[in-house]
Amino acid sequence: MKAIEVVTLTKVEGANLNSNGTEALSPSSRRCATPIDGREYVRVSGQSVKYHLRQLLKELGWDLSQVVPKSEGGQKVIVSLGEPHKYIDDDLFGYMLAGKKVGNVKDPKRTAVVRTNGMISIFPYQEDRDFGGVRYDPSGGDNHNIYETEITTNVMRGGNFFIEVDRLGVFKEGLEVPKLEGLEAKKEKDATGKEVTLYILPKEEREKRLKALLEAIMQYHGGAKLSNFFTKVYPEVMVVALLRYKIPVIGGDALRVKPGYVDGKLVLDVDLLKETVEAFDDNIEKLYIGLFENRFANVDELKKAFEGMEKVEVLSMKELRERIQNLKLGE
Repeated sequence: MKAIEVVTLTKVEGANLNSNGTEALSPSSRRCATPIDGREYVRVSGQSVKYHLRQLLKELGWDLSQVVPKSEGGQKVIVSLGEPHKYIDDDLFGYMLAGKKVGNVKDPKRTAVVRTNGMISIFPYQEDRDFGGVRYDPSGGDNHNIYETEITTNVMRGGNFFIEVDRLGVFKEGLEVPKLEGLEAKKEKDATGKEVTLYILPKEEREKRLKALLEAIMQYHGGAKLSNFFTKVYPEVMVVALLRYKIPVIGGDALRVKPGYVDGKLVLDVDLLKETVEAFDDNIEKLYIGLFENRFANVDELKKAFEGMEKVEVLSMKELRERIQNLKLGE
């Protein structure tokens, strides 16, 4: 297993998950337009998703890299410590410390182990606004300020994550870290043929970090204006693919729901997902599909579609969490 791909879906209701400034004094949702159909879709940036994952890791008991100000071009910018051997967020999300020296390494940088394109809605944005009022008359009069906020109810592809498992907990001397003591060191040649030293965390620590990340994705929570537009954002269906090669297979479009409800439940596009899994079968070591079964109308169709495919397991979300906690590197 060189990589893990995770794709999730979740329904959000009356939310403003990632504000994009104001339009005519109304806080607007972040949206992107596609030239294919000319319509707009609700989007949550990858930076926002990673920020909330960091906060969740902190909630789960992990120490995070300290954020410190640094002068650059006459301005102060905020950077992390750049110590991935000590801090899980420096390991997973990377850093670039231009103009800084750590040990004997000038301008240390680490490409993120975890890639994401954030969240995007399955269905086009349909404008809806909430009118709120902030009362400022302490006598209880009718004087108040009216404000508007764009909100949306939609199904969000709640994350398209790609995790380079073979790089998690592995650090390159001279580029990412200075010389480190007390860690396993391995020599290998890079793409240019130059010999480099890699420092490797203990297998148990690497597995612990991987499980923590997957747990944070399963419990994902965050967004803008939650004091007035609180909504759940954790996955209602989550696909976890263990991959032989560092090539994503599920991508953005293979996991989606069809328009409309059946008995008040969402309907998965089973044929699309199955076609994709079959097409990339040689790259898949194992694939788990976890979901809240009572929230989808065609769970039986999903299970039947993958009958006889030993690599694929359709599970409840509780069972998926158990599989994640039992993951071992090398599987």
